[in-house]
Formats: sequence, C-alpha cells, structure tokens
Amino acid sequence: MHPDSGLSHAERHARLFERIARPYAWFFHGQLRTYARAFELGRSFLPDPAGRRALDIGCGTGAFTRALAREGWEVRGVDVARAMLERARSRGLSCDPGDALRGLAEPDGSFDLVTAAYVAHGLRREDRAKLFAEMRRLSRDTVLFQDYTPDRSLLVTIVEYLEHGDYFNFIRTGLPELREAFPSVQVVRVGPRAAWYVCKAA
Repeated sequence: MHPDSGLSHAERHARLFERIARPYAWFFHGQLRTYARAFELGRSFLPDPAGRRALDIGCGTGAFTRALAREGWEVRGVDVARAMLERARSRGLSCDPGDALRGLAEPDGSFDLVTAAYVAHGLRREDRAKLFAEMRRLSRDTVLFQDYTPDRSLLVTIVEYLEHGDYFNFIRTGLPELREAFPSVQVVRVGPRAAWYVCKAA
C-alpha cells in the first residue's frame, strides 16, 4: 500500500512539500525578488504596515514572510510542512507549525493583514473555502492572496500537473470563489501570470 493512501488531498499536498523542502529552498532569493516587484506594484492597496501585525499562511521557506518584514510588517508565518519551517527559521524568520484548514489558535481579528502566497491554487475547492473563512476570521482589515491568473504557460502547466494541486480549476473559478467569500476583492496584476487578490475582511 502506498504510504500516502488514505490521506486527504490537503494532507498529500503537505507531504509533497515536506519532501521537496530542500530543493524548494534553492529558489528563496528568486522568490524574494519576485515578491519585491509585486510589492512595488501593489503596496498602495494594503494598509500602512507601521505598528501593524501580519500573518503569512503557508509560509514555506519564508520568502513572502521576509518580503512582508522588509515592507515594515510585524509578521509571523505558519505552515504544515515542518521541513519548510526549518529552512525559514534558519533565516531568522518567525515561523511556526499551523494548519489553517483545521483552524489556528489565534482569536478573531488578531492580525491587520493575513496573507497566502501561491497556496490557494494547490487546494481543492472545499479546502479553499475553509482557508478563505479562516483568513477572514483572523484579519481585522485585509486578506491578501498572491496567486495565478488564468494566463497559462507551458512551464507552469507542467509543474502544476506534477504537483497534483487544483491549479486548473483555480484559474477558472478562484476569483468567483473569492468574491463569494469576501465583501470586496480587488485584482492587481503583479506579473505576467500573477495577481494580488486584495480582499476586505469586513
């Protein structure tokens, strides 16, 4: 029997990121540059970070967490993949184990900004709904997703096919799902196939 049999899709996805943590970490600095460019285009759509707290869900090796810190946010990351967290912590980032799909321990409205970079497209629709609800619960102001747009490339198509996420459905239905889950959603293009989905929690 395969060791991943009997696991949910989200659990299998988490196991995948445990296995690829080492090679994934090789892309940290490239990811950081990509995120820095995204902030240049999108920071005006976010609250002023001075004295405010952010939570980065699915932080992985910490590139988006670091980008938030550089912007001036007091930021903490959470992830289900402990191997990823080890690499984030080795860079001095505040990142802890946490599963947003099962609910985090923080009270409602604990953060001014709650983010998830390239997390939503990897989850099935029912798990995306759980993620959206938990992020909205935790934020007193803004929820930010950086993720794919419907504009496809061959490389992304191949990678996402191999990851067995829900990319192909997300690029079709992700935006309508967000508009069902949040009072308002602004779409800010931050790359050829990337966007910020800036959502208001209330």
